[in-house]
Amino acid sequence: MESKLLKIKLNSGYRSQLERLIAYMRENIEYPANEMTQKGYFWDSTFIEQTDEADFLYIVLKSHDFSKIMLDENELSPTPFREVYEQFRRQCWAPEPYTDIEPIFCFNSSFKFSH
Repeated sequence: MESKLLKIKLNSGYRSQLERLIAYMRENIEYPANEMTQKGYFWDSTFIEQTDEADFLYIVLKSHDFSKIMLDENELSPTPFREVYEQFRRQCWAPEPYTDIEPIFCFNSSFKFSH
């Protein structure tokens, strides 16, 4: 299992939208799970970092092979999750691109964080 870490700068006022997104995912896990399966990766865990500059969302992604993930979202068969996720992205992600932090090593491929 491969891991990646994304660092996403957030706009101010993101907190309630993030809580809404996470609540939706917990209550309707079949929708994000379906889309992640189609794409070839899944969200393992998420973290928030608060700094004087801005707040950042970190997402740990896992995949069996990142070289085979879906890159063209036009191939995706969207679920009701897509609208909730896209609203979060539009309102909460800062306009600059996210940072894809290079992984060094995943010590335990089955390690999962709990909520």
